[in-house]
Amino acid sequence: MNRCPAALLEDLDDVLAELRGWPGVAEKSPGLFYVRRQAFLHFHALEGGARRADVRGAADWIEVPLPRPLSATRRRAFLRTLRTCWAER
Repeated sequence: MNRCPAALLEDLDDVLAELRGWPGVAEKSPGLFYVRRQAFLHFHALEGGARRADVRGAADWIEVPLPRPLSATRRRAFLRTLRTCWAER
């Protein structure tokens, strides 16, 4: 499974910009985020042009499908998932 190129994350710019401002969050490379030295979020490009985010939860990774373009409703849901998982760290 391939990592998602940064060009396929453009519709998430506002979400990722907010994430970059959270305490303890560091972007090691485009689309690869760590929280306090532990991998937290990365994206995969899937067959057929699909993509997904892998977010580290309290116990394991959570797979979040992210169709393109991402609707406002799905964007808010993704941000809620990120906030919940970040708070667990």
